[in-house]
Amino acid sequence: MRKWTFQSKATAKAIAELVASGQQIPELVLPEGSILKRHQWRKYQSAIHFSAPDEAEKCGRFNPPGGKIAVWYAADSALTAMAESYGRMFHLARKIAWPESALSQHYLCAVKVTREIKIIDVIRLCELLHIPLDSLENERYNLPQWLMAHLFALYQDKYAGIAYCSRHCRYLKCYAFWQTPGSAGLFSDVPQGMATISQYKEYDTNLFPPGWRQPWMAGDDMLELLLNFEIISETD
Repeated sequence: MRKWTFQSKATAKAIAELVASGQQIPELVLPEGSILKRHQWRKYQSAIHFSAPDEAEKCGRFNPPGGKIAVWYAADSALTAMAESYGRMFHLARKIAWPESALSQHYLCAVKVTREIKIIDVIRLCELLHIPLDSLENERYNLPQWLMAHLFALYQDKYAGIAYCSRHCRYLKCYAFWQTPGSAGLFSDVPQGMATISQYKEYDTNLFPPGWRQPWMAGDDMLELLLNFEIISETD
């Protein structure tokens, strides 16, 4: 069986032919007031940080190398935001156990969408282009990084970025937003919206394990019970 391989010219042509056929670029809408979540390894003044690394080894999955397109990542759910960060660290360093003290240094942040925005659904786009979805999620970043740069060049004025699924947790959506002059003010930090993992409380009952009796779930319980990481006690 012939295996699909990424070729930038062929993929660009397929996107152009899709649009020329009258097919709409698949999009999602985030309404004004939507709350997004983000995990951070330490506390910053704001959770809204666009970054454009120049070196390829410092680039995330949807960060095109070269330092020209700044990207900011977020998710619909705190669980998915955590899964992306801790899952990536697990694959980079095989780190599955975290000391209790680390959970007082890692943060979950809430960010508000200040006006309605549209984003490109790259999962649906790949389905329409007959691109295997594992090509977005494997250890090679060439397709997602190229796709981000290509879509930015075509649609930076119409869309705010792209939506995709976490490869570590299939709950709701993740987002990679690109920075343009028009993106200023699209997001705002939620007042008192930063909490350490140990302080965080989750009220989304869809996430609770069977038999969970409390009205909320603590961040450290989410890390252990829902994401299967280990928290090391540091008490004597």
